[in-house]
Amino acid sequence: MDYIDTNSLAIYISQFGVWAPVIAFILFTIQAMFPVFPYLAMAAVGGILFGFKLGAFLAWIGALTGACLTYWLIKQLGYESFLKWFYHSRGYDLRRLSPAAAFWTLVIARIIPVVPTPMINAGAALGGVSFSTFLWSSALGKIPTAVLYTGLGLAVFNSRDVKSALIIIGLALAILGLGWYLARKYYNATMS
Repeated sequence: MDYIDTNSLAIYISQFGVWAPVIAFILFTIQAMFPVFPYLAMAAVGGILFGFKLGAFLAWIGALTGACLTYWLIKQLGYESFLKWFYHSRGYDLRRLSPAAAFWTLVIARIIPVVPTPMINAGAALGGVSFSTFLWSSALGKIPTAVLYTGLGLAVFNSRDVKSALIIIGLALAILGLGWYLARKYYNATMS
């Protein structure tokens, strides 16, 4: 999404006046469920319109709400009963799913943006992850991307500040490296 598109989105949201944060929250929620527009552009607009703190908060809480709604919808559509039958017929026992392993797997999947969010949400719902594990791991895992994308969006789209963008990217890489190290350490500890 280029600068003109981001500007258009900012103008559209700002026209709602005092309701603009609510509209931004709804758009973040929709984006998490159906990624029809880039999260980075939406986070940049949130930062431009509401400042870094409120923009990052809206990006985080909106994405978390969308993830939870997707999880809940998939559970309600009855896929869970089909999957229980499918897993049982294949010898997979959902009771053996480790909540700690599921928690950290989801956190890492959220921090490292390789797998699309809707797939993570659906996989957790269909894989037998409890809602509390899903909620807390998603809440923790979405913080870095909300902060990173809001800051990066502000640096790139608003001020065209290359130095700040590079610092943010460097911090993001450091966080990813730390996450990888901690995940590897946790995995090695559980396998011993």
